[in-house]
Amino acid sequence: MFVKLSGTAMVLAACLGSGAWASGQQPAPPPESPSAPSALTPGELYKQAMHPLDVVRSSMDNWSDTEMSAFLVGVRMAKEACGQASPETYGGDDLYDLARLCSLGQDWNAANTAATRYLDSRAEPHRTQAFALSINALMHLNGADLAVQTAHSMMENQPFDAEAAYALRYLKEALEQAGDPSAAYLAQSEHAEIVKALQNGTALKAAHGEAVMSLGTLYESAMELAFWQRYRHRDADAATTANDIDEALAKGAALSAEDRLRIEAVRTQYALLGKPLPALKTTAVDEPPRLKGKTAAAQLSRSQPPAQIGPDFGAATVLVVFPDWCPQCRKMMKALTEFGAANKTTPIHAYGLMFLDDPAALDQTAEEKRAAHEQSLRDVQGTNTLVVDGKDARALGILDFPLGIVLDHEGKVRFVGVLPADAFSGNGYIGKVLVRMTGGAAASTPQAP
Repeated sequence: MFVKLSGTAMVLAACLGSGAWASGQQPAPPPESPSAPSALTPGELYKQAMHPLDVVRSSMDNWSDTEMSAFLVGVRMAKEACGQASPETYGGDDLYDLARLCSLGQDWNAANTAATRYLDSRAEPHRTQAFALSINALMHLNGADLAVQTAHSMMENQPFDAEAAYALRYLKEALEQAGDPSAAYLAQSEHAEIVKALQNGTALKAAHGEAVMSLGTLYESAMELAFWQRYRHRDADAATTANDIDEALAKGAALSAEDRLRIEAVRTQYALLGKPLPALKTTAVDEPPRLKGKTAAAQLSRSQPPAQIGPDFGAATVLVVFPDWCPQCRKMMKALTEFGAANKTTPIHAYGLMFLDDPAALDQTAEEKRAAHEQSLRDVQGTNTLVVDGKDARALGILDFPLGIVLDHEGKVRFVGVLPADAFSGNGYIGKVLVRMTGGAAASTPQAP
């Protein structure tokens, strides 16, 4: 289990300041069942309504040409300014700001130099943020070992606050996506501190700055260790980890509805591990249906031939679950299909599971919603995408998208987690997941598309 946190998101948050963590790194909770809308406050309902937009904005693949051009102009300006500056001539806040500037300009050597000089100067109050900038720069410089060392130094010398928790979460997930076992070791080192933070029963705040990590997000980050231990067949350790986390949470204050939703979703996904995937009723996407006065799901169920997952799961079966309004998810279906074709002789099966959804943030007429659903179906036509009922999809504990689920040859769940955009590339994350799951067996090693 992990939540996708791109290097670009990390850079933007660090460069914009600690307040960006609070707005940019806390995904909205999954939609609650319509049967109990009154359980949420207006503020929590607002966050749910904004969730589709947050998902779309989080991926640069969805940025408009204008937005991308503006971002690249900013990167160029920052890079030029960074190149003309000398860290030796700055101190205090100016030196810290230089590290942010060079990070935005993606001059990673200069960013790390400025951040390190700030740390060496013993200046305050941006020490934890400077550690985060150094960690991010080192990862971009392929210095994972140094990034981990820097993270340990941060834990030893700085309070475990929201800034530290977000920096560690970024690093843990970057390492996990790279197939680096240091992710689990780093999570183990963090475990005592994150459990202590959960025991306090309040959102984790930054010692300096505005960053805040909610209890739900803190719980999710803590549970990553239990997921990774399960992936490595350390079930007893995983049970101990999960028990520590749940006991710590029980000692805290009452949870908000928003935190409870996220925590229960994490628990639902964790409970899937090692068990057969719940039955999913799916329909094929051969031709986009004409939707006149009927919902897409209803017409699909009558007009398309039946399709199902299993009973032959091959050496492994990879599923990607997402709502039809998620554009980066739809784009991923081409790479998923090519991945499946490249591994058909093993076989490793790969399917997209798209559910038709009307995001609450969109003020659309019924006709506009039908048109949007039709376009979504056209986008995935010709790919290994099936349509799944939205209730079945949400029962899997969906938090963010695209959600990947990997089944073994018996159809048991061996992995659950949000996938990066390049998950199905030649050296992508899914390949690493499958190699780890099969113990590196040559016959089951996935082939690049």
